[in-house]
Formats: sequence, structure tokens, C-alpha cells
Amino acid sequence: MTEGSAQPVVAPLVVAQPVVAPPPGHPRFALVDSLRAIAAISVLLTHTGFATSAITNPTYGAYVGRLNVGVTVFFVISGFLLYRPFAAHRLLSAPATRVRDYARRRLLRIVPAYWLALTVLAIFPGLPGVFTNHWWIYYGFLQVYNDGTILKGIGPAWTLCVEITFYAFLPVYAVALARCLRRAGLRRQVQAELVLLAVISVAAVWYRYWLTVHAPISPMLFALPTQIDWFAAGMALAVLSVASQATIRPWPAMRIVTRRPVLPWAVAAAAFWAVSKLVTGPHQIDLFGHEALIFTPGEDLAQHILYTVVGAALVVPAVFGADGGGRVRSILADRRLAWLGLISYGIYLWQSPLLEWVCQPSGTDIVTRCRFHGAGLFQSFPFLSLTLLSAVIVIACAATSYYLLERPLLRLKYRRSPPAPPRELATADG
Repeated sequence: MTEGSAQPVVAPLVVAQPVVAPPPGHPRFALVDSLRAIAAISVLLTHTGFATSAITNPTYGAYVGRLNVGVTVFFVISGFLLYRPFAAHRLLSAPATRVRDYARRRLLRIVPAYWLALTVLAIFPGLPGVFTNHWWIYYGFLQVYNDGTILKGIGPAWTLCVEITFYAFLPVYAVALARCLRRAGLRRQVQAELVLLAVISVAAVWYRYWLTVHAPISPMLFALPTQIDWFAAGMALAVLSVASQATIRPWPAMRIVTRRPVLPWAVAAAAFWAVSKLVTGPHQIDLFGHEALIFTPGEDLAQHILYTVVGAALVVPAVFGADGGGRVRSILADRRLAWLGLISYGIYLWQSPLLEWVCQPSGTDIVTRCRFHGAGLFQSFPFLSLTLLSAVIVIACAATSYYLLERPLLRLKYRRSPPAPPRELATADG
């Protein structure tokens, strides 16, 4: 088959619910839902680990402290799912995504649930900075750009600031690349874009390292330019997925990981072990009269790169050969895990303020002790107690937000142009 005549592999058509439907005419990667759940739970464990000082446990503390790699997984997923329709349109003439439709879907996905959580949590248990003259900073996803606001409001929401800027960047990148490569053959386009994404990633890592050397407390360490390589990893997987759909396989390794999904997860496990046991830090320092945790430039660089490996490797079995079987995919196909993935955005939003309220820390230092509002039984097993109590409360709040707000609003994603039945990914070609 020549490049010009490449045709996509047609997957069986399965109607997806509007709330989880991909753009019209594009496949849905259902196993990714469970990856979202894994990422959200990982971040929850990291937060409870820090709150109870479990990260200092000599047996498992190093691993708990690195479970914030869930953020990387979220970014890789976003890069893959959001960019794949653009790549498929350019490479395979799949249905185009109008920018206004893309923007509406992104706003419906992110903004309402965040505004709800921010408002409710500011009322109880209370969030610093939200109900002040600077309210617009938190409601406008701008807190990441100032060191005085970055961790106020909902602390983990700094990642939403990064997501929002990526949302704005992506269609511009897609349009510019389509114009630059419009005369190239399909295989040449795939190769050129993989090189470009690699260059972007190297530039992002270099810039991050430069900041950690010259401005180690700069808010820009939490902005898109220093995180875009994580998105780029997902975008590269999207390009490879589209190329695989067109029966173009740049490397035999793609066939191997499709048939043996345990291999990329083994790579992820090895990278996670390395970042947990071989990369030291963070170190406690005094910063403007407050205790803070910080990595050295070398530690931050190693952690960032290894997180990229973990995030990308975890995603591979969910996007290549989704029906190929294997223990890994059977885990990702678990309906309970998939359900947690559907409400994972709420789990991510509600967890930090609520677990802090459950913990009721005894001090303001980095190392704290949970008082659990006087419940002595929970104080005997603080990490386990805080994790379980927080999970129950947070999942209940996330489910309420999903069913009462998120799901009804997300049904409006295609109100102007009802989608054709999207394809549930069911081929071994990605």
C-alpha cells in the first residue's frame, strides 16, 4: 500500500454515551477511563502520604512520595485524546474538529465542575484567597502565575491552569503543522512530527532545568512551557496511533507492545522504582520563614524525565491493541475502575481540601500529625485511616458532582451537530 492510498482500518461501530463520546467520526479509547482512575487515586495517596508523614516510612514511603506521577499520566492522556482527532484529520482525512466545537467541549469539561468545587470548598472547609478581591484569579485559572496565589484556592488546580493553556495551544499547533506539511507524504509527515515533538520536549526539559538552576522557586516551573513535554508524549502516541490505523508502523516495537501489553507496564514499573529509590529529595528548607520542600536541579531533571517514561508507558496498552487481551487490559477493562475514571475529575478537585479537613493537622510545618478531630482510633493508623476516610468522602462528592452537574452539561457537547455513532476502539492496530 502506498502512502497516498493508505486507508484507515475500520473498527466496529459502537454507540458511546454522549457524555464520553469522542468527536464525531473518531474512535473512543475506553480503557483510558481506568487510567484516569489510577492517576487520581495515585495523587490522593501522595497527598495523604505527605499529610501523615508516610513518605518517611523506610519501607514504602519513597514510593508513596512519587505517586504524584499521576499528574503526568493525566497530561499524557490529555495530549493523546485531544490531539488524535487533529492528527487523524490531517493524516487520514478523518472528520475535522471545528475550533468552536473543540472550545465548547473543553469548557464544558473543565469549568463548571471546577467552579462548583471551588465555591463549595471555599465555604466549607474554607479556602484561602477565594472570597477576596482576587477571586477572579482563582475562577479564571490564573493562580499558577504568581507565587503568592499558586497554592491557594484548590492547591492541585495549578494543573488546570496548565491544561487550559494547552487547550489554547493545541489547535494553533495543529493548524500550523498542517500548513507546513501539507505537501509531504503520509509517512514523511509522521516522521517529521515525531522529530518536532522530540525537539519540543528537549527544549521544555532544558528550560525547566535552567529554571531550577537560576530561579528554583519561579512560578514558571508550574506553567505549560515546563510541562509540555508530558503532553508531547501523549501527542506522539496519538501520531503513532493514527499511523498504525493507516497500517504504517515506523518501528517493529509497536507490534510487540500491542501483542504484549505487560512490557510497557514493566518499563513503567522499572522507571517508577528508579525515580522512587534512586532519585533523592525533596529536601526541607526554610523559605521566607516557612518550611518548604525542594529538589536540586539534577534531582528535578531526573524525576521529570522518569515521570515521562512512567506516564507514557502506562498509557500504551490502552491505546494500542485495545482488544488484544492480556492481564493488563483486563485490569483496565474492570467496570469499577472505569466508573472511578468517569468521576476522576471530581476526585482530583475535591480531595486536597477535604483530606486536610479530615486530617486536622496539628501544626503548620511540613511534618505534621493528624488529629482526626480527636478520634484516637484513627491516630493509631494515620496513613491508612486518612486514605480510606478521605476516599469515601471525596468519591461521594465527586459522584454527586458528576451525576448532578458534569454529566448533564457534557451531554451538550454536540448540541449543534449531533455526532455520527463514534467508533469504540476494537482493533489491534490502535
